[in-house]
Amino acid sequence: MSVATNLLPSNTSGIETDTSGWTAGANTTLSKSSRFYTGAASLGMTATAAGSVTATTSARVAVVAGQEYTAYSYWANVVAATGRSATVRVDWYAAVSGGSAISSVTSAASSLPNATTWQTPPPILIGTAPVGAQYASVTVSCSGLTAGATVVTDVISLGPPQTPSGNLLPYNTASVEVSTAAWSAYTNAVVSRSSEAAWEGWHSLVATSVAAGPMDIGQAPLVSVTPGVEYVASAVVRPDVASTVRVDLRWYDASSALMSQSDTPWSAPAGTWTTCTTIGIAPPGAAFARLVLHPVATDVGQRWLFDRMALRPAPTPVGSLIGYNIASMEVDASGWSAIAGCTVERSTDRWWEGSASLKITADGTTDAWVGTTAVIPVTPRVSYSATPMVWAAASTATRIFVTRLTWQNSAGEDIRISDFRWRIVAGASGWFVLPSSGAAPDAASSVRVSVAFEAPTAGDVYHIDAVDVVPGGVSAIADPLPDQYGARITLSGLTTDAHTYWGLWRADATGDRTPVRGSTGDTSQMLITGDSTIVEDFEAPLGVPTTYVLALWTPAGSSRRTTSDAIVIPEPAPSEVVLKDPGLPARQTTAAVSKGGQPQWTRRARQGVNAVRGRSRPIVISDVRTSREGTMTLVTETTEDLASMWWLLETGNVLLIQWPSLWGERDVYVSVGDVTEAPIVGYAEYRDRTWTVPLTEVDRPIGGATGAADRTWQAVATDHTSWTDVSTTYRSWLGVYTGVEGT
Repeated sequence: MSVATNLLPSNTSGIETDTSGWTAGANTTLSKSSRFYTGAASLGMTATAAGSVTATTSARVAVVAGQEYTAYSYWANVVAATGRSATVRVDWYAAVSGGSAISSVTSAASSLPNATTWQTPPPILIGTAPVGAQYASVTVSCSGLTAGATVVTDVISLGPPQTPSGNLLPYNTASVEVSTAAWSAYTNAVVSRSSEAAWEGWHSLVATSVAAGPMDIGQAPLVSVTPGVEYVASAVVRPDVASTVRVDLRWYDASSALMSQSDTPWSAPAGTWTTCTTIGIAPPGAAFARLVLHPVATDVGQRWLFDRMALRPAPTPVGSLIGYNIASMEVDASGWSAIAGCTVERSTDRWWEGSASLKITADGTTDAWVGTTAVIPVTPRVSYSATPMVWAAASTATRIFVTRLTWQNSAGEDIRISDFRWRIVAGASGWFVLPSSGAAPDAASSVRVSVAFEAPTAGDVYHIDAVDVVPGGVSAIADPLPDQYGARITLSGLTTDAHTYWGLWRADATGDRTPVRGSTGDTSQMLITGDSTIVEDFEAPLGVPTTYVLALWTPAGSSRRTTSDAIVIPEPAPSEVVLKDPGLPARQTTAAVSKGGQPQWTRRARQGVNAVRGRSRPIVISDVRTSREGTMTLVTETTEDLASMWWLLETGNVLLIQWPSLWGERDVYVSVGDVTEAPIVGYAEYRDRTWTVPLTEVDRPIGGATGAADRTWQAVATDHTSWTDVSTTYRSWLGVYTGVEGT
């Protein structure tokens, strides 16, 4: 089939239901015929009198001006006859109905065989929708009928041609379905067209050697290119004898003078189709390129059939950090190596994109690991995404596949490894997308992408193709806020893969996780409304490594996860504690603990001791002990310290106490009882105070955090030019206070 998508409705194309999709032309009666090329029916066309029969689609189909289209239909005689030929025509219109055609394109007439067999190849046309065209109709015609004679047509098609995405060559140049006009024999060759075999469509380009030696067959006109952009030239070839074939990508300057060429030799076996590809980057000064087919003959009269020629920009994502051959193995497997437990090779057994993939064969000795060999440069603190497509056959057991990002410094040393594990359920087979992403560590200069297949059986085969490595993706970058004894976590890539929710957890050295408090409560299930956001955490421990885990998921269970680099939030002097209001981060202060002022914790027993008559031992009824209780003695020195302490205490809220890390005390949420503030000495001008603070340990409070530790009116004034700007940015005073736009 030569159309990528048939724009005609199925009944119009195949007449499986009725002939309602067609309108009879002059001298024509339409019927549903039991003859067929495919399906179970075709369009019958009977001549009222000697002459031609025609039919036009009853409804026009939408097209895009400037886009190339192809159309065709298969024909057959109901009774064998000579002298009949068929055509197909496309008319372009500006409106869905009425009006005159802007223009039309008609195929060359194609003779029907003197038999009842189907005509192949069919009449075919190639045309570009003109300026102003929005709709098109298809007309099929057959000439040379006698009165009462009937012909049938089937699989009538109109659509974009079947050609590689982004191909800069017109479809007839790529597939010679209409003519060889775009091809010239430069050296030692004669060019023709054949329908005996084709890779796509019905025709192929034939190059026949004039003598032994190299041959050159080139396309025209030159194709415009952009310097520095990677391009792919390819063709599918079937030689009569095994030979060496190149597809040359030749570069020309603005004056059409040849500058250089990119080429790759291929060994093409006889009688089979082989895809030959060359990848090259347009050199500085290049303005044009040409695809040249270069077989090498060993004798006169040898033939090469070429089809599906293409010259196109490499189909790698914008900003790709790897070349097309590393991503898709179209030329070789040099961009990859076997790390452990397998062998690798380029394979045309299957592919996701292009015509090849990386084939991995496990030896069963260990996990099968493969990785990129190229140095992929990165910038510290920038997010990157690596997404390979992986093929696997069905298995009776659940399997684990791993995508790994290995970050390296300028010396090539590994500084961090990020693993992303994917579970492939039993029975699943086919192509799987295994995305991974993360932020480059501060010292990173490059990254290596690896893929692992855990616990394979010897002989298991996997394929990798269409590997994307681009800036962006899901990441969490954590930074300490030393002056506020907290952390700021920048999240990005939240809209990746259309997840519904995101969640952020703080992880300590033991792996225990606690959800980070947000403005509305814990950020354990937040609706995704944008690609990035910032979360501040003022409950993170001080002086010890802390990481943050970002998860994305959908209600159906699809999920992704990434982890930030560890950060250490600086702590105050070894004798000071930090006191915070978790719900109001701006209310926090530090204070020195007086000598001997560290709490002596008490956990009171809850029990009743009951003496029983006639028994020496009582019966004790007990319950769990109370939480810890104790009294802490603090010291402040200045009037500002005194004011900060009362500002923190006056709300009566639950507080968080963070101890110096060397004390070995875990951070604790407390309810504060009656507080006593007392001068240290009896001089009024001496401002040092001691504070007696009774504490009762409580659970971590629920609710959100309002504002931030460093949110001030100056921040509002700096970020906005006027009060109108403030009022249009925030919906409420809560938004002004927190700095969260839209709230």
